[in-house]
Amino acid sequence: MSKSTTKKHSSRRVVNKKVNRKELEAFSKGQNYLDLMEEESNEHSAKMVSLLFQAKKAAKCELMETGGKAAKKQAEAPKMPLILLFATDMNGDRELFPREQLFRLLEGLTVLNVKIIVIDTQQPADLNNLGELPEHSAGQIVWYNPRQDDSGQGREEKEIDRLLLAADLAVLFNHQTELVQLLKNYGVVMIADDNCPLLENYRPNEESGNAFLFDQKDLWSVFAAIVRALETFRFPFDWQHIIRNMQK
Repeated sequence: MSKSTTKKHSSRRVVNKKVNRKELEAFSKGQNYLDLMEEESNEHSAKMVSLLFQAKKAAKCELMETGGKAAKKQAEAPKMPLILLFATDMNGDRELFPREQLFRLLEGLTVLNVKIIVIDTQQPADLNNLGELPEHSAGQIVWYNPRQDDSGQGREEKEIDRLLLAADLAVLFNHQTELVQLLKNYGVVMIADDNCPLLENYRPNEESGNAFLFDQKDLWSVFAAIVRALETFRFPFDWQHIIRNMQK
């Protein structure tokens, strides 16, 4: 054997390619690489939503805990929807929904099994700061005025974080994009008008959409959208699907 032949053979390298089991199974099913990546992305999304659900459940139990009835409240908390209702502009005093209609809306919601926190810069608060929320867990409607919060910025931000994590729903009457995006990040399903950016009305038959939208900003349209959202909240699988749509 010549030196050139020996040199040629010695330069050859054997490449050991490891066959990924998932890729092999995907190939046997007729899937390509993009299909596989989409499937893994969906699995990751489902896992993240499941973790978010667990965190929301724990945060809600903390807010509902009170006195000797703590165990009972913690058992009931995940089943009772927690709704945030933004009645005024967070950066000013502008009313976002007519005051008379707002009171009638809240009166109608009291017949439902819900907990409502009204965020309003024009009404006296029921509490000095969000840290007192567990003490008001017995009340169905709690008024919170951010301007009256005496906890200090650092503490207030921490309590707002816990409140947003615990909340299931939020009723919006304006198009503040930053707030919409913030609520999406916390997995808070929104009830808003159909011109609200980043939101799409939920259609159960198509399993599409990420919010419950009303086409008119009046008492009955808003109430109907809230009721529709609460009916869907009763089905955890559908609710998690909506939150997955929000995270896309």
